[in-house]
Amino acid sequence: MKRILILMMVLLLPFLARGQHASDRFFDRYSKAEGFASVQLERKMMRMMSRQAAEKGDEKLAKLLDGIQYIRIVALDGGDAEDAERFLSEAEALAGSEEHGFQLVMSTSEEGQTTRFYLREAAFPLNSELLMLTWGAKETVAVNIYGMFDLKQVARLSTIRPRQQ
Repeated sequence: MKRILILMMVLLLPFLARGQHASDRFFDRYSKAEGFASVQLERKMMRMMSRQAAEKGDEKLAKLLDGIQYIRIVALDGGDAEDAERFLSEAEALAGSEEHGFQLVMSTSEEGQTTRFYLREAAFPLNSELLMLTWGAKETVAVNIYGMFDLKQVARLSTIRPRQQ
């Protein structure tokens, strides 16, 4: 039985790493690029936020946050139209490529802003990946969420706000 599990891991690992590798390269490149701002919430931060949600009695949010490995956000911040075009082109190439396994799950346009959600699902208990791209006159942003999560619950993340001091 151990041999079968090890063999399966050896066979599947390159496929899982390859898909993750492309989004890592994209976010690493733009998180360090001039004209872009970035935020990365790591596993430890997600666990701390999960504990806080549990302490407040929001078990569903606590479970969601506990399953997320990281959240990465990169936004155009002072870059020019050429930077925005290159960023969007590379993001759409990543999301739209069948090689990386993302599928478009939702698209919306409102007041000159377009937002698309792409999902790369994994069978339980493997991690899934959500990629949100938004662009237009107001902002150009890519958000990447990686971990075990229920897609219905991900919208709850937008309700989390920092406390005003």
